[in-house]
Amino acid sequence: MEKESKIINLYIDKSGALYGAPFGKSKKYGMRPIDRLFLLMPGYTDEMLCEFVNRVFDCCGSEEAKDDMPTSIQTYLKAKSYKEAIQNLGLLVGFYAENEGYVFTPAKNTGEGFTLGDEPVEVRPDCTRKEMAKKLKAAITAVHIGKED
Repeated sequence: MEKESKIINLYIDKSGALYGAPFGKSKKYGMRPIDRLFLLMPGYTDEMLCEFVNRVFDCCGSEEAKDDMPTSIQTYLKAKSYKEAIQNLGLLVGFYAENEGYVFTPAKNTGEGFTLGDEPVEVRPDCTRKEMAKKLKAAITAVHIGKED
């Protein structure tokens, strides 16, 4: 039996709001964000942060990605292009592998898209909510908002 794995994008704006985009299967790209977006406004508690991230992961694979449609973040922000949508955002990419846990990797905003950084934050599958929140906050803090020079 194949191990379950999931990917999410957590976009972060200058106010600290989080936009969670779960991934689904894509005929064109293999995996791509699906047409759903979750929002968590600043002022959230550790419990709310963990619940939010778990909810986004839970929606992974719930539908196929629509390859011919704009991404959910582009649609939500009413941007003409993905490039326009992300110009003032940072990105934290979340990976989950069954029995292995989570990895959250800050990405660098190139102005055209994102490239994964080289400082992933790992979270054990059996960690407490408090431990998970602490690791998530550290990863979020490491994200640069907007294009990096």
